[in-house]
Amino acid sequence: MSKPAKRLLSALLVLCLMLSLCACSTKETAKDAESGKKRMIVCSIFPVYDFTRRIAGEKADVYQLLPEGMDTHDYEPTLGDIINCDKADLFIYTDSEMEVWIDALSRGFEHVKLVRCAENIDLEMLNEQWEQIENAHGEEEHDHEHRYDAHVWLDPTLSAVMCDNILKSLTALDPENAEYYNANCLSLKTDLAALDERFQALFSAHPDAVLFFGGKFSYSHFIRRYGVKYLSAYDGCSENAEVNHLELIELIAQMKLSGAKVVFTDELSNGEIAEEIARETGAEVLVFHSCHNVSREEKKLSFIDLMNRNYDNISRALDGR
Repeated sequence: MSKPAKRLLSALLVLCLMLSLCACSTKETAKDAESGKKRMIVCSIFPVYDFTRRIAGEKADVYQLLPEGMDTHDYEPTLGDIINCDKADLFIYTDSEMEVWIDALSRGFEHVKLVRCAENIDLEMLNEQWEQIENAHGEEEHDHEHRYDAHVWLDPTLSAVMCDNILKSLTALDPENAEYYNANCLSLKTDLAALDERFQALFSAHPDAVLFFGGKFSYSHFIRRYGVKYLSAYDGCSENAEVNHLELIELIAQMKLSGAKVVFTDELSNGEIAEEIARETGAEVLVFHSCHNVSREEKKLSFIDLMNRNYDNISRALDGR
């Protein structure tokens, strides 16, 4: 075979190979589209994760970044976390007041889109409202650390705002399934509204209710929403929050005076202060779950499940059972 003929044959073989590869690539792309390849979403903490997995449903694989049982204040991003999160389509978090490490984490992102789901929630305004509540209760002399408390989901109406922001990010990412996401979000917001109504009815039936807290205080949005009185042994929920001994003495005295049967602690507390209060007052220690993370035993529960547990424990406290 002559050299020109050989060159022509080689060119034809290369062309056939290229066409074959293009055909395979086209088939794989079509196959992915037909199979509805799932999106990957990473969420910072439990409430964000739980809302997202319910709204996304079967259309996305949703993961939680914060390890089970870890306080968000204790988390420090690793290089592996940055690399894995950057593989996702979305990274959804609450706010830098909650996820204080978000800047350190996202600084290494190149591909994933960052979504702040506390968008449209005015933390400064809510903080001002909280200060007014404390002042009305004679708390102005105490140096509370509630500034920009980011546990906004404990007010179900603010949880609904978070859900709207998550929905917006999902529909922008995947407009073809917008109707599916909208239906799931509506179902979740209906459940949140029902939860809100339950708490409204509970506190309406107990207008003089006082809740006593022996764990770190992360409940300002709940207290503000339902207008319930409270006493706490801690000034705040930050990692530097310490027991306020004057408040602790007053709390124990008020519990003895009122005959209160329950003192609350948070889910990640070691329980020492609550147990001390219980010994002094004969009260029972119950958990008021802040819902910002769950233990391994709780991983199958939803935010609604945890809030209904809170409802049961508060009801038990108010009924003196």
